[in-house]
Amino acid sequence: LVFFQDAVKHVARCSRVLRQPRGNAMLIGVGGSGKQCLCRLSSFICGYEVKQIQVTGSYGVEDLKENLRDYYKLAIVKQIPVTFLMTDGQIINDQFLVYLNAMLAAGWISDLFPKEDIDTLFNALRGEAKAACVPDNPESMFEFLVKRCRSMLKVVLAFSPVGDTFRVRARRFPGLINCTAIDVFHPWPRDALESVAERFLSADFELENAEVIVPALAKHMAEEHLSVTDASTNYQKTQRRFNYVTPKSFLELISFYKDLVSVKRGEIQMQIDRLDVGLSTLRKTAGDVAELQVDLTHTMEKVEEKKAATDVLIKDMGVQRAEAEVLAEGASKTAEFAGVESAKAFKIQTEANKELAQAEPAMLAASAAVDCLNKAMLSELKGLQKPPGGVENVTACCLILIKHDYKNNMKWDVAKKMMNNVDAFIQELKDYDGATMPENEVEKLRPFIEMEGFNFEA
Repeated sequence: LVFFQDAVKHVARCSRVLRQPRGNAMLIGVGGSGKQCLCRLSSFICGYEVKQIQVTGSYGVEDLKENLRDYYKLAIVKQIPVTFLMTDGQIINDQFLVYLNAMLAAGWISDLFPKEDIDTLFNALRGEAKAACVPDNPESMFEFLVKRCRSMLKVVLAFSPVGDTFRVRARRFPGLINCTAIDVFHPWPRDALESVAERFLSADFELENAEVIVPALAKHMAEEHLSVTDASTNYQKTQRRFNYVTPKSFLELISFYKDLVSVKRGEIQMQIDRLDVGLSTLRKTAGDVAELQVDLTHTMEKVEEKKAATDVLIKDMGVQRAEAEVLAEGASKTAEFAGVESAKAFKIQTEANKELAQAEPAMLAASAAVDCLNKAMLSELKGLQKPPGGVENVTACCLILIKHDYKNNMKWDVAKKMMNNVDAFIQELKDYDGATMPENEVEKLRPFIEMEGFNFEA
Protein backbone atom coordinates (compact mmCIF):
# COMPACT_ATOMS: atom_id res chain seq x y z
CA LEU A 1 0.00 0.00 0.00
CA VAL A 2 1.04 3.57 -0.71
CA PHE A 3 -0.27 5.94 1.97
CA PHE A 4 -0.80 9.29 0.40
CA GLN A 5 -2.82 11.91 2.23
CA ASP A 6 -6.27 10.91 0.92
CA ALA A 7 -5.65 7.24 1.81
CA VAL A 8 -4.79 8.18 5.39
CA LYS A 9 -8.01 10.21 5.64
CA HIS A 10 -10.11 7.30 4.38
CA VAL A 11 -8.48 4.93 6.90
CA ALA A 12 -9.23 7.38 9.71
CA ARG A 13 -12.89 7.78 8.62
CA CYS A 14 -13.47 4.02 8.27
CA SER A 15 -11.79 3.29 11.63
CA ARG A 16 -13.93 5.93 13.35
CA VAL A 17 -17.10 4.44 11.87
CA LEU A 18 -16.21 0.88 12.93
CA ARG A 19 -15.54 1.98 16.52
CA GLN A 20 -19.07 3.33 16.87
CA PRO A 21 -21.61 0.99 18.54
CA ARG A 22 -23.78 0.72 15.42
CA GLY A 23 -21.15 1.73 12.94
CA ASN A 24 -21.73 0.46 9.42
CA ALA A 25 -20.04 1.99 6.40
CA MET A 26 -20.80 2.55 2.73
CA LEU A 27 -17.62 3.06 0.68
CA ILE A 28 -18.43 4.60 -2.70
CA GLY A 29 -15.81 4.79 -5.41
CA VAL A 30 -14.86 3.46 -8.82
CA GLY A 31 -13.01 0.16 -9.16
CA GLY A 32 -9.40 0.15 -8.07
CA SER A 33 -9.68 3.15 -5.76
CA GLY A 34 -8.64 1.12 -2.72
CA LYS A 35 -11.94 0.58 -0.93
CA GLN A 36 -11.36 -3.04 0.08
CA CYS A 37 -7.68 -2.58 1.03
CA LEU A 38 -8.38 0.40 3.26
CA CYS A 39 -11.38 -1.39 4.82
CA ARG A 40 -9.19 -4.35 5.72
CA LEU A 41 -6.55 -2.05 7.20
CA SER A 42 -9.15 -0.16 9.24
CA SER A 43 -10.64 -3.43 10.53
CA PHE A 44 -7.17 -4.60 11.56
CA ILE A 45 -6.58 -1.32 13.41
CA CYS A 46 -9.92 -1.73 15.26
CA GLY A 47 -9.34 -5.40 16.00
CA TYR A 48 -12.02 -6.78 13.69
CA GLU A 49 -11.76 -9.93 11.59
CA VAL A 50 -12.75 -9.33 7.97
CA LYS A 51 -15.10 -11.85 6.34
CA GLN A 52 -16.17 -12.02 2.68
CA ILE A 53 -18.31 -14.48 0.79
CA GLN A 54 -16.80 -16.57 -2.00
CA VAL A 55 -19.17 -16.27 -4.95
CA THR A 56 -19.27 -19.21 -7.35
CA GLY A 57 -21.54 -20.18 -10.23
CA SER A 58 -23.85 -22.13 -7.88
CA TYR A 59 -23.82 -19.60 -5.03
CA GLY A 60 -27.35 -18.68 -3.96
CA VAL A 61 -29.50 -17.21 -1.18
CA GLU A 62 -29.21 -20.27 1.05
CA ASP A 63 -25.42 -20.14 0.78
CA LEU A 64 -25.51 -16.48 1.84
CA LYS A 65 -27.74 -17.29 4.81
CA GLU A 66 -25.40 -20.09 5.86
CA ASN A 67 -22.41 -17.71 5.75
CA LEU A 68 -24.34 -15.09 7.74
CA ARG A 69 -25.20 -17.69 10.40
CA ASP A 70 -21.50 -18.46 10.77
CA TYR A 71 -20.66 -14.75 11.09
CA TYR A 72 -23.37 -14.21 13.71
CA LYS A 73 -22.20 -17.23 15.75
CA LEU A 74 -18.63 -16.03 15.50
CA ALA A 75 -19.61 -12.60 16.85
CA ILE A 76 -22.14 -13.74 19.49
CA VAL A 77 -20.85 -17.07 20.83
CA LYS A 78 -17.08 -16.67 20.38
CA GLN A 79 -17.23 -12.86 20.89
CA ILE A 80 -14.90 -12.15 17.96
CA PRO A 81 -15.52 -8.75 16.33
CA VAL A 82 -16.36 -9.29 12.66
CA THR A 83 -16.40 -6.93 9.67
CA PHE A 84 -18.64 -8.25 6.91
CA LEU A 85 -17.23 -6.73 3.71
CA MET A 86 -19.36 -7.02 0.59
CA THR A 87 -18.87 -5.50 -2.85
CA ASP A 88 -21.43 -4.80 -5.54
CA GLY A 89 -19.80 -7.47 -7.71
CA GLN A 90 -20.71 -10.12 -5.10
CA ILE A 91 -24.42 -9.25 -5.22
CA ILE A 92 -25.41 -11.67 -7.97
CA ASN A 93 -29.02 -11.72 -6.74
CA ASP A 94 -30.92 -8.63 -5.57
CA GLN A 95 -32.48 -10.78 -2.85
CA PHE A 96 -29.12 -10.57 -1.10
CA LEU A 97 -29.92 -6.91 -0.46
CA VAL A 98 -33.03 -7.88 1.51
CA TYR A 99 -30.86 -9.51 4.16
CA LEU A 100 -28.28 -6.70 4.04
CA ASN A 101 -31.02 -4.12 4.47
CA ALA A 102 -32.37 -6.04 7.49
CA MET A 103 -28.92 -6.29 9.05
CA LEU A 104 -28.35 -2.55 8.64
CA ALA A 105 -31.79 -1.42 9.75
CA ALA A 106 -32.59 -3.86 12.58
CA GLY A 107 -29.30 -5.56 13.31
CA TRP A 108 -30.99 -8.94 12.91
CA ILE A 109 -32.53 -11.13 10.19
CA SER A 110 -35.86 -12.55 11.33
CA ASP A 111 -35.82 -15.94 9.53
CA LEU A 112 -32.08 -16.56 9.67
CA PHE A 113 -32.01 -18.93 12.70
CA PRO A 114 -34.53 -21.60 13.71
CA LYS A 115 -35.96 -21.39 17.26
CA GLU A 116 -33.68 -24.06 18.73
CA ASP A 117 -30.59 -22.20 17.44
CA ILE A 118 -31.86 -18.96 18.95
CA ASP A 119 -32.21 -20.76 22.30
CA THR A 120 -28.59 -21.87 21.93
CA LEU A 121 -27.56 -18.25 21.37
CA PHE A 122 -29.57 -17.22 24.44
CA ASN A 123 -27.77 -19.83 26.53
CA ALA A 124 -24.41 -18.51 25.34
CA LEU A 125 -25.36 -14.96 26.40
CA ARG A 126 -27.28 -15.81 29.58
CA GLY A 127 -24.29 -15.31 31.89
CA GLU A 128 -23.40 -11.91 30.45
CA ALA A 129 -27.05 -10.89 30.42
CA LYS A 130 -27.39 -11.77 34.07
CA ALA A 131 -24.26 -9.76 34.87
CA ALA A 132 -25.77 -6.83 32.96
CA CYS A 133 -29.03 -7.17 34.97
CA VAL A 134 -31.05 -8.18 31.94
CA PRO A 135 -34.28 -10.02 32.84
CA ASP A 136 -34.30 -13.69 31.82
CA ASN A 137 -37.25 -13.55 29.44
CA PRO A 138 -37.39 -13.99 25.66
CA GLU A 139 -38.03 -10.34 24.88
CA SER A 140 -35.21 -8.99 27.03
CA MET A 141 -32.80 -11.68 25.93
CA PHE A 142 -33.59 -11.03 22.26
CA GLU A 143 -33.02 -7.31 22.76
CA PHE A 144 -29.67 -8.06 24.45
CA LEU A 145 -28.82 -10.41 21.57
CA VAL A 146 -29.53 -7.76 18.93
CA LYS A 147 -27.51 -5.20 20.86
CA ARG A 148 -24.59 -7.62 20.93
CA CYS A 149 -24.92 -8.20 17.19
CA ARG A 150 -24.86 -4.50 16.44
CA SER A 151 -21.70 -3.99 18.48
CA MET A 152 -19.78 -7.09 17.33
CA LEU A 153 -20.85 -7.49 13.68
CA LYS A 154 -20.24 -4.52 11.37
CA VAL A 155 -21.28 -4.30 7.73
CA VAL A 156 -19.10 -2.47 5.19
CA LEU A 157 -20.39 -2.12 1.62
CA ALA A 158 -18.00 -1.24 -1.20
CA PHE A 159 -20.09 -0.03 -4.15
CA SER A 160 -19.30 1.73 -7.41
CA PRO A 161 -21.36 4.77 -8.47
CA VAL A 162 -20.97 3.95 -12.16
CA GLY A 163 -24.26 3.30 -13.97
CA ASP A 164 -27.83 3.21 -12.69
CA THR A 165 -27.49 0.08 -10.53
CA PHE A 166 -26.38 1.90 -7.40
CA ARG A 167 -29.14 4.51 -7.68
CA VAL A 168 -31.85 1.88 -8.16
CA ARG A 169 -30.64 -0.24 -5.24
CA ALA A 170 -30.41 2.77 -2.94
CA ARG A 171 -34.01 3.70 -3.80
CA ARG A 172 -35.38 0.16 -3.32
CA PHE A 173 -33.44 -0.55 -0.10
CA PRO A 174 -33.20 2.71 1.88
CA GLY A 175 -31.31 1.02 4.74
CA LEU A 176 -28.22 0.95 2.52
CA ILE A 177 -28.07 4.76 2.74
CA ASN A 178 -29.91 5.63 5.93
CA CYS A 179 -28.11 3.15 8.21
CA THR A 180 -24.53 3.56 6.98
CA ALA A 181 -21.84 6.21 7.16
CA ILE A 182 -20.95 7.11 3.57
CA ASP A 183 -17.33 7.64 2.58
CA VAL A 184 -16.83 8.74 -1.02
CA PHE A 185 -13.53 7.87 -2.70
CA HIS A 186 -12.78 10.72 -5.08
CA PRO A 187 -10.29 10.46 -7.97
CA TRP A 188 -6.69 10.40 -6.86
CA PRO A 189 -5.02 13.83 -6.86
CA ARG A 190 -1.76 14.53 -8.62
CA ASP A 191 0.45 14.02 -5.56
CA ALA A 192 -1.21 10.66 -4.87
CA LEU A 193 -0.63 9.53 -8.45
CA GLU A 194 3.00 10.60 -8.33
CA SER A 195 3.68 8.88 -4.99
CA VAL A 196 2.04 5.63 -6.15
CA ALA A 197 3.97 5.69 -9.42
CA GLU A 198 7.28 6.31 -7.63
CA ARG A 199 6.56 3.47 -5.21
CA PHE A 200 5.74 0.91 -7.92
CA LEU A 201 8.56 2.00 -10.22
CA SER A 202 11.11 1.74 -7.40
CA ALA A 203 10.00 -1.69 -6.16
CA ASP A 204 11.63 -4.68 -7.92
CA PHE A 205 12.43 -2.54 -10.94
CA GLU A 206 15.98 -1.39 -11.68
CA LEU A 207 16.64 1.70 -13.71
CA GLU A 208 19.92 3.45 -14.37
CA ASN A 209 20.10 6.84 -12.69
CA ALA A 210 16.83 5.96 -10.90
CA GLU A 211 16.90 8.99 -8.57
CA VAL A 212 16.40 11.24 -11.60
CA ILE A 213 14.40 9.02 -13.97
CA VAL A 214 11.80 7.63 -11.51
CA PRO A 215 10.43 11.02 -10.32
CA ALA A 216 10.28 12.25 -13.91
CA LEU A 217 8.45 9.10 -15.00
CA ALA A 218 6.03 9.40 -12.08
CA LYS A 219 5.19 13.00 -13.01
CA HIS A 220 4.75 12.05 -16.65
CA MET A 221 2.41 9.14 -15.80
CA ALA A 222 0.39 11.33 -13.45
CA GLU A 223 0.08 13.97 -16.14
CA GLU A 224 -1.03 11.41 -18.71
CA HIS A 225 -3.64 10.00 -16.33
CA LEU A 226 -5.04 13.43 -15.47
CA SER A 227 -5.06 14.49 -19.12
CA VAL A 228 -7.08 11.39 -20.04
CA THR A 229 -9.46 12.18 -17.17
CA ASP A 230 -9.97 15.74 -18.48
CA ALA A 231 -10.45 14.40 -22.03
CA SER A 232 -13.05 11.91 -20.75
CA THR A 233 -14.94 14.74 -19.00
CA ASN A 234 -14.94 16.82 -22.19
CA TYR A 235 -16.03 13.71 -24.14
CA GLN A 236 -18.99 13.27 -21.80
CA LYS A 237 -20.03 16.89 -22.15
CA THR A 238 -19.82 16.96 -25.93
CA GLN A 239 -20.84 13.43 -26.90
CA ARG A 240 -22.88 12.50 -23.79
CA ARG A 241 -21.01 9.23 -23.51
CA PHE A 242 -18.98 8.04 -20.56
CA ASN A 243 -15.35 6.89 -20.50
CA TYR A 244 -14.27 5.97 -16.97
CA VAL A 245 -10.65 6.49 -15.93
CA THR A 246 -10.08 4.75 -12.61
CA PRO A 247 -7.10 4.32 -10.31
CA LYS A 248 -6.97 0.75 -11.53
CA SER A 249 -6.31 2.11 -15.01
CA PHE A 250 -3.38 4.06 -13.60
CA LEU A 251 -1.98 0.94 -11.93
CA GLU A 252 -2.38 -0.95 -15.20
CA LEU A 253 -0.47 1.84 -16.96
CA ILE A 254 2.42 1.39 -14.51
CA SER A 255 2.31 -2.38 -14.90
CA PHE A 256 2.22 -2.06 -18.70
CA TYR A 257 5.24 0.24 -18.64
CA LYS A 258 7.21 -2.18 -16.45
CA ASP A 259 6.29 -5.14 -18.65
CA LEU A 260 7.19 -3.20 -21.80
CA VAL A 261 10.55 -2.18 -20.36
CA SER A 262 11.24 -5.78 -19.36
CA VAL A 263 10.36 -7.00 -22.86
CA LYS A 264 12.53 -4.38 -24.53
CA ARG A 265 15.39 -5.14 -22.16
CA GLY A 266 15.06 -8.80 -23.03
CA GLU A 267 15.14 -8.02 -26.75
CA ILE A 268 18.17 -5.75 -26.37
CA GLN A 269 19.95 -8.33 -24.19
CA MET A 270 19.21 -10.98 -26.81
CA GLN A 271 20.71 -8.75 -29.51
CA ILE A 272 23.74 -8.11 -27.28
CA ASP A 273 24.15 -11.84 -26.73
CA ARG A 274 23.85 -12.48 -30.46
CA LEU A 275 26.46 -9.78 -31.15
CA ASP A 276 28.78 -11.29 -28.53
CA VAL A 277 28.31 -14.73 -30.04
CA GLY A 278 28.97 -13.35 -33.53
CA LEU A 279 32.11 -11.51 -32.45
CA SER A 280 33.33 -14.55 -30.52
CA THR A 281 32.69 -16.69 -33.59
CA LEU A 282 34.60 -14.26 -35.82
CA ARG A 283 37.53 -14.18 -33.42
CA LYS A 284 37.54 -17.94 -33.14
CA THR A 285 37.28 -18.29 -36.94
CA ALA A 286 40.21 -15.91 -37.46
CA GLY A 287 42.29 -17.94 -35.00
CA ASP A 288 41.27 -21.19 -36.66
CA VAL A 289 42.21 -19.82 -40.10
CA ALA A 290 45.63 -18.78 -38.83
CA GLU A 291 46.17 -22.23 -37.33
CA LEU A 292 45.02 -23.85 -40.58
CA GLN A 293 47.51 -21.76 -42.55
CA VAL A 294 50.32 -22.88 -40.27
CA ASP A 295 49.13 -26.49 -40.51
CA LEU A 296 48.92 -26.15 -44.32
CA THR A 297 52.55 -24.96 -44.49
CA HIS A 298 53.71 -27.88 -42.36
CA THR A 299 51.57 -30.26 -44.42
CA MET A 300 53.08 -29.04 -47.70
CA GLU A 301 56.54 -29.59 -46.28
CA LYS A 302 55.58 -33.12 -45.27
CA VAL A 303 54.08 -33.71 -48.74
CA GLU A 304 57.37 -32.81 -50.37
CA GLU A 305 59.18 -35.14 -48.00
CA LYS A 306 56.70 -37.93 -48.74
CA LYS A 307 57.05 -37.30 -52.47
CA ALA A 308 60.82 -37.69 -52.30
CA ALA A 309 60.43 -40.81 -50.15
CA THR A 310 57.92 -42.18 -52.69
CA ASP A 311 60.36 -41.74 -55.53
CA VAL A 312 62.99 -43.64 -53.59
CA LEU A 313 60.43 -46.30 -52.76
CA ILE A 314 59.50 -46.72 -56.43
CA LYS A 315 63.15 -47.34 -57.28
CA ASP A 316 63.48 -49.83 -54.42
CA MET A 317 60.30 -51.55 -55.58
CA GLY A 318 61.82 -51.99 -59.08
CA VAL A 319 64.83 -53.71 -57.56
CA GLN A 320 62.67 -55.79 -55.23
CA ARG A 321 60.41 -56.79 -58.14
CA ALA A 322 63.38 -58.24 -60.02
CA GLU A 323 64.41 -60.13 -56.88
CA ALA A 324 60.81 -61.29 -56.44
CA GLU A 325 60.73 -62.65 -59.98
CA VAL A 326 63.87 -64.68 -59.26
CA LEU A 327 62.32 -65.93 -56.00
CA ALA A 328 59.07 -66.72 -57.83
CA GLU A 329 60.98 -68.87 -60.34
CA GLY A 330 62.67 -70.73 -57.47
CA ALA A 331 59.33 -71.11 -55.71
CA SER A 332 57.86 -72.63 -58.88
CA LYS A 333 60.58 -75.25 -58.97
CA THR A 334 60.06 -75.91 -55.26
CA ALA A 335 56.33 -76.32 -55.88
CA GLU A 336 57.00 -78.89 -58.59
CA PHE A 337 59.30 -80.81 -56.25
CA ALA A 338 56.69 -80.57 -53.49
CA GLY A 339 54.07 -81.96 -55.88
CA VAL A 340 56.26 -84.97 -56.63
CA GLU A 341 56.92 -85.56 -52.93
CA SER A 342 53.21 -85.13 -52.16
CA ALA A 343 52.40 -87.83 -54.73
CA LYS A 344 54.94 -90.13 -53.07
CA ALA A 345 53.46 -89.38 -49.65
CA PHE A 346 49.97 -90.08 -50.93
CA LYS A 347 51.18 -93.41 -52.35
CA ILE A 348 52.76 -94.32 -49.00
CA GLN A 349 49.55 -93.34 -47.18
CA THR A 350 47.52 -95.52 -49.55
CA GLU A 351 49.77 -98.50 -48.88
CA ALA A 352 49.62 -97.82 -45.14
CA ASN A 353 45.82 -97.78 -45.28
CA LYS A 354 45.87 -101.13 -47.10
CA GLU A 355 48.19 -102.58 -44.46
CA LEU A 356 45.96 -101.15 -41.75
CA ALA A 357 42.94 -102.76 -43.37
CA GLN A 358 44.82 -106.06 -43.41
CA ALA A 359 45.94 -105.66 -39.81
CA GLU A 360 42.54 -104.60 -38.47
CA PRO A 361 41.04 -108.15 -38.48
CA ALA A 362 44.06 -109.37 -36.54
CA MET A 363 43.62 -106.55 -33.98
CA LEU A 364 39.95 -107.40 -33.63
CA ALA A 365 40.82 -111.06 -33.25
CA ALA A 366 43.41 -110.17 -30.60
CA SER A 367 40.84 -108.10 -28.72
CA ALA A 368 38.38 -110.97 -28.92
CA ALA A 369 41.04 -113.34 -27.64
CA VAL A 370 41.69 -111.08 -24.67
CA ASP A 371 37.97 -111.06 -23.91
CA CYS A 372 38.06 -114.89 -23.76
CA LEU A 373 40.58 -114.81 -20.91
CA ASN A 374 39.33 -114.97 -17.35
CA LYS A 375 40.85 -115.00 -13.92
CA ALA A 376 40.61 -118.75 -13.40
CA MET A 377 42.43 -119.55 -16.59
CA LEU A 378 45.30 -117.18 -15.86
CA SER A 379 45.53 -118.27 -12.23
CA GLU A 380 45.88 -121.88 -13.39
CA LEU A 381 48.53 -120.87 -15.95
CA LYS A 382 50.44 -118.85 -13.36
CA GLY A 383 50.58 -121.91 -11.04
CA LEU A 384 52.36 -124.16 -13.57
CA GLN A 385 56.05 -124.78 -12.95
CA LYS A 386 56.66 -125.17 -16.66
CA PRO A 387 54.35 -123.76 -19.30
CA PRO A 388 53.05 -125.77 -22.24
CA GLY A 389 54.73 -125.43 -25.60
CA GLY A 390 54.25 -122.09 -27.33
CA VAL A 391 53.04 -120.29 -24.15
CA GLU A 392 56.48 -118.88 -23.41
CA ASN A 393 56.44 -117.17 -26.84
CA VAL A 394 53.08 -115.56 -26.04
CA THR A 395 54.19 -114.35 -22.60
CA ALA A 396 57.42 -113.05 -24.15
CA CYS A 397 55.39 -110.92 -26.58
CA CYS A 398 53.30 -109.64 -23.66
CA LEU A 399 56.44 -108.69 -21.72
CA ILE A 400 57.73 -106.77 -24.77
CA LEU A 401 54.46 -104.94 -25.41
CA ILE A 402 53.28 -104.24 -21.84
CA LYS A 403 56.45 -104.23 -19.69
CA HIS A 404 58.84 -103.24 -22.49
CA ASP A 405 61.22 -105.99 -21.32
CA TYR A 406 63.53 -106.78 -24.21
CA LYS A 407 66.13 -108.99 -22.36
CA ASN A 408 64.36 -111.36 -19.96
CA ASN A 409 61.20 -111.89 -21.91
CA MET A 410 61.78 -115.61 -22.40
CA LYS A 411 62.03 -116.36 -18.69
CA TRP A 412 58.95 -118.03 -17.21
CA ASP A 413 59.60 -116.61 -13.74
CA VAL A 414 59.47 -113.08 -15.15
CA ALA A 415 56.23 -113.96 -16.97
CA LYS A 416 54.64 -115.30 -13.78
CA LYS A 417 55.67 -112.14 -11.96
CA MET A 418 53.88 -110.13 -14.71
CA MET A 419 50.75 -112.22 -14.05
CA ASN A 420 51.03 -111.95 -10.28
CA ASN A 421 47.91 -109.67 -10.14
CA VAL A 422 45.61 -111.45 -12.56
CA ASP A 423 42.92 -108.75 -12.62
CA ALA A 424 45.42 -105.96 -13.26
CA PHE A 425 47.08 -108.06 -15.98
CA ILE A 426 43.76 -108.68 -17.75
CA GLN A 427 42.93 -104.95 -17.55
CA GLU A 428 46.34 -104.04 -19.02
CA LEU A 429 45.70 -106.42 -21.92
CA LYS A 430 42.29 -104.83 -22.58
CA ASP A 431 43.61 -101.26 -22.30
CA TYR A 432 46.56 -101.84 -24.67
CA ASP A 433 46.27 -99.77 -27.89
CA GLY A 434 47.93 -101.57 -30.79
CA ALA A 435 47.84 -98.42 -32.93
CA THR A 436 50.48 -96.81 -30.68
CA MET A 437 52.92 -99.72 -30.89
CA PRO A 438 56.52 -98.45 -31.34
CA GLU A 439 58.42 -99.45 -34.49
CA ASN A 440 61.26 -101.12 -32.57
CA GLU A 441 58.82 -103.38 -30.74
CA VAL A 442 57.29 -104.37 -34.07
CA GLU A 443 60.76 -105.49 -35.18
CA LYS A 444 61.28 -107.45 -31.95
CA LEU A 445 57.91 -109.18 -32.37
CA ARG A 446 58.56 -110.12 -36.01
CA PRO A 447 60.58 -113.31 -35.19
CA PHE A 448 57.73 -114.56 -33.03
CA ILE A 449 55.08 -113.78 -35.61
CA GLU A 450 57.05 -115.65 -38.28
CA MET A 451 57.24 -118.79 -36.14
CA GLU A 452 55.22 -121.69 -37.37
CA GLY A 453 52.20 -122.31 -35.25
CA PHE A 454 52.19 -118.76 -33.72
CA ASN A 455 48.55 -117.89 -34.60
CA PHE A 456 45.11 -117.67 -33.07
CA GLU A 457 44.06 -121.18 -34.11
CA ALA A 458 47.12 -122.76 -32.47
